[in-house]
Amino acid sequence: MSYILLVEDNQATADIVVRVLTAAGFEVRHFIRGLDGAKMARQERPDLILMDFNLPDVDGRTVVLLLRQQLGGPAAPPIVAVTAQTGDKERMLAKSYGCAAFVGKPFIPEDLLKLVTQLVKREKN
Repeated sequence: MSYILLVEDNQATADIVVRVLTAAGFEVRHFIRGLDGAKMARQERPDLILMDFNLPDVDGRTVVLLLRQQLGGPAAPPIVAVTAQTGDKERMLAKSYGCAAFVGKPFIPEDLLKLVTQLVKREKN
C-alpha cells in the first residue's frame, strides 16, 4: 500500500482527498500545519506528498524546498502543489521549487486520483 502525506489546512478539502485516496487503496496521513507534515515526511518517508502552499504556520513553498533537500533532492518523493492560487506565476513557482505537478483548487477528485496514481506508479518503477 502506498503512503501519501497530505499537508492541507482546509478540513473540507482534506476530507475529500482522504476519502478519495483511501477508497482507492492508499494510506493517507493528514497534517494541517506544514512543520508537522515536514517532520512526518522526514520520519516516515512517504511515496508522495500533497502540499498546500497557504498554510497557517509556514509557506508551503518553503516546506517543498526543505523537503526536496532533506529527502534526497532528485531522489525525494514527488511533491504535488495543491493550492487555490492558480495563476501562471504560481504554477511556474511550483515547478521551479521542484514540484512534480500542480493541482488548482477546486479540483475534480477523479482527476486528483488519476494524477496521484500515475505519480506513485512512476515512483515505484
